[in-house]
Amino acid sequence: MEKCAILLMHIALLGSAAAQNDGEIRLLGGTVAGEGRVEIYHNGEWGTVCDDRWDINDAAVVCRQLGYREASGAPGSAYFGRGNTTQTIWLDEVACSGSEQRLSDCQFDGWFNHDCTHWEDAGVICGNLVSEGDVRLSGGSNPREGRVEVYSGGQWGTVCSDSYWSDTDAQVVCRQLGFESGTTSYANYGSTQGLPVLLTSVICYGSEDKLSDCYHNAELIYCPLNTPAGIKCYGGLYGNETETISFT
Repeated sequence: MEKCAILLMHIALLGSAAAQNDGEIRLLGGTVAGEGRVEIYHNGEWGTVCDDRWDINDAAVVCRQLGYREASGAPGSAYFGRGNTTQTIWLDEVACSGSEQRLSDCQFDGWFNHDCTHWEDAGVICGNLVSEGDVRLSGGSNPREGRVEVYSGGQWGTVCSDSYWSDTDAQVVCRQLGFESGTTSYANYGSTQGLPVLLTSVICYGSEDKLSDCYHNAELIYCPLNTPAGIKCYGGLYGNETETISFT
């Protein structure tokens, strides 16, 4: 019995360690899912983020990292309650562009380098959980353009811009995102480091509701030049801008 108890304890500890990776994010203090005080895991402990320079672009990155499709608020001043008095404040002067995959990828003053108290803990309000087959645009200068990324199997990844990729495919993606039409784009939309290629040999006929409904090669995921597909969208969704940032 004693050996069994020790074994179970080791398994529990291993599971806990696996669940908490450096740079992981969680939200506390909210009344519904998708909102709360932002806490980030670093150096073996959870800490808070100071609200200096905190804005909707920073919230967008947090929401994206947590699997939400949009950010509608970036409240500061411990709106969702203060962190524990003994809790570390890990980040200050965070300045995200809004396209980063993780909060720790954004610019900030360095871990544990701050001039804040927990009265300045930052929060976010997120909306719309990501689901299988969702798409987003990343790395563009505005919400209408960027690198096409698709959510599949619990992760975001790119779409190969091979000889099959066409304006018809771009139109399906743009309509899925709420725009009226779109075309392919060969602009540089930034690094894809850490993102797998999830779709290759995509062939859309134009009537599909989602990119994942189009034909694609599910057996061989190979992108010859490792060039991600990019698009530009026109009309529709962003005719009247709001303070909500959507990125899928």
